[in-house]
Amino acid sequence: MRRFSNGITVIAVVLIVGCIVIPDTFVANITVTIRHVEEQAGQILDYVEGKSDTLPGLEETDTENTSFLQRTLQYLSPIQVAYAAELKDASPRVTQIAKKMKERFPKLAAAKATGAVGETNRGLLQLERAALIPDAEEKNRVQRIIAAENEDRKALYKEIARLNSDQNLDVGKVEKVYAIQRLERAKKGEYYQLPPPGKDFDKFKASPLGQRLGTGCVPGAWVTIK
Repeated sequence: MRRFSNGITVIAVVLIVGCIVIPDTFVANITVTIRHVEEQAGQILDYVEGKSDTLPGLEETDTENTSFLQRTLQYLSPIQVAYAAELKDASPRVTQIAKKMKERFPKLAAAKATGAVGETNRGLLQLERAALIPDAEEKNRVQRIIAAENEDRKALYKEIARLNSDQNLDVGKVEKVYAIQRLERAKKGEYYQLPPPGKDFDKFKASPLGQRLGTGCVPGAWVTIK
């Protein structure tokens, strides 16, 4: 009887505490999620660009080493608490897509070096300045590369969002993370669309690359990297 009473008391406390901390936990959870996805994006892009031979693997939730209180919070709260949730890094689908992107990367890098292929602030590609590729056959080849790359990028973003849908992560957030990651890796002569107004743009503008752009550093503007 005493055990039952103690159990009821614990649950009551959990519910009360949960009601108090859920708003802050929600914000913290989103922050943890985005930071995790940023780190993961860096690892995936390192692999795609040939800077690394490994991809981040799946993380499994260690339920045996999770305290009773944490498990109870995770079960009862409609919003999983940040410290009790495990974010999933990869899947066979992510690995499959990343490998295809890695194989394509040398051709894509050469196309971007012309300045004709633009990286949008949604993490996708477009033939922004087609006039820089006067040869019709070459232009068609570049367009095929762009189409294949965009198809894989969309699939990658969708899969990452699906894996972490329980962490309030959607495709739009994933797109922004990868767009910023690629902008930070931009090479001289490449063409990029800057982030829209907000903290991402402010952070970029304050960076050495943003400062080099000078007055051309405007939210949403297309710029040639200097």
